[in-house]
Amino acid sequence: MHNQSIDKIADPIVPLYDTWGGKKSAGRWCIVLPFDFTSLSTQFVKVFFSPSSESDIKGVVLEWQPRNSYEEYIEHVLKAIREYPAAIEELAMQVELLVFVRTEESPHQPIRAWVRFLGELLICGGLEYGEPDFCFSVDHTLFYPFSYHNGANNSELYLVNQPLLENALRRWEERFGSISEVEGLKGIFEYGFKPKEEWAAKSTN
Repeated sequence: MHNQSIDKIADPIVPLYDTWGGKKSAGRWCIVLPFDFTSLSTQFVKVFFSPSSESDIKGVVLEWQPRNSYEEYIEHVLKAIREYPAAIEELAMQVELLVFVRTEESPHQPIRAWVRFLGELLICGGLEYGEPDFCFSVDHTLFYPFSYHNGANNSELYLVNQPLLENALRRWEERFGSISEVEGLKGIFEYGFKPKEEWAAKSTN
């Protein structure tokens, strides 16, 4: 069923929101980055992590377009970061995910493809935030057993996508440190969402 070859640089597709849909703050996983601000002088922290005194400096939105290569986009982002005229306390990235979804062309057979804006990576730190955090969050129920949007059973997509989420979070943890904060819908845990049978049984005991 899912033995398709994957083009990892293919353009993103438009999914069907059938048994899943949008759900604000569905899941959030955070790692406290191994960076000790107490080892720095107060002057250093203020210079590099405090808000700029220039109140008219606005945030920058850099959106990738399919006509541009990822290499060009990454270089564009890094250039914007280097040239930003103020201290950067927060960096948010809307990311594409390589997941299983149904489409208009394949409404009954899930296919694995890139889908835009399915997650957000957030890096923040400085005096206002305390310890620097690295968070990944989703505002939808693709990785959840059912949809909050219409109550539809999402078990087919959940069973193939939850392992992808768990694998990504475990690799992320291995690289950056232990996941220390988790919040979201019932059944959330450090590596995604547990099957409904597990958390539903606990809630009735």
